[in-house]
Amino acid sequence: MVVLQTVGLTKVYGSRSRVVTQALTNFTLEVEQGEFVGIMGPSGSGKTTLLNLIATIDQPTSGKVLIEGVDTSRLKGERLAEFRRRRLGFVFQDFNLLDTLTIGENIALPLVLDRRPAPLIKERVREVAEALRIGEILEKYPHEVSGGQQQRAAAARAIVHRPALLLADEPTGNLDSKAARELMEILTRLNEEHGATILMVTHDPFAASFCRRIVFIRDGQRYNELYRGESRAPFFQRILDVLAMIGGGGRDA
Repeated sequence: MVVLQTVGLTKVYGSRSRVVTQALTNFTLEVEQGEFVGIMGPSGSGKTTLLNLIATIDQPTSGKVLIEGVDTSRLKGERLAEFRRRRLGFVFQDFNLLDTLTIGENIALPLVLDRRPAPLIKERVREVAEALRIGEILEKYPHEVSGGQQQRAAAARAIVHRPALLLADEPTGNLDSKAARELMEILTRLNEEHGATILMVTHDPFAASFCRRIVFIRDGQRYNELYRGESRAPFFQRILDVLAMIGGGGRDA
């Protein structure tokens, strides 16, 4: 099943009276259910624009974003907010946990906002907390737990409502190597053991090497695509080789 499809996606910023920037041009992408796909490219290549369009934060100049077959450009107001809340999950650079809520309450937030029944909320929170090994800290507050535990809580919150698509925006951008590895192992487990479909924008080849497929963008257009296979090490090197051609930075594997 195709979870995400972009068709002829084009985004232009500016107008006749201002400088026009073509951020994306006729960009086409398909992501199947259960895939873990990375998006990479140099600064200004269109990665963030693509993610914002898929996340329904921005609207395309032309083309479509289809999530589970739904054309998101046709959704407005409360219908769009409800769709985003129910069908999308987000993992950010910062954990974005609310200090005044317990870990359990933070995880439950998407379900609470969606007014789900209390017994269902309790069961879903317990389920994801056990899966990410944070069941023992649900009554604690974010400042009372480690950064790694906060990471897991943020990941649990992103999937507690069982979204169709999990979007990760430079999730390792503010992390040291150890924390970055732990977060990528969490995302891998969500993908492999819990069937989460993940699309991750990253500049970091170390993080990208955990993906199963990488789509490279250059000047708003698809440039190249790599599939991982079984081993991370050669995949990491292949990613570095492509980045060397189009520009990019990196972290050691």
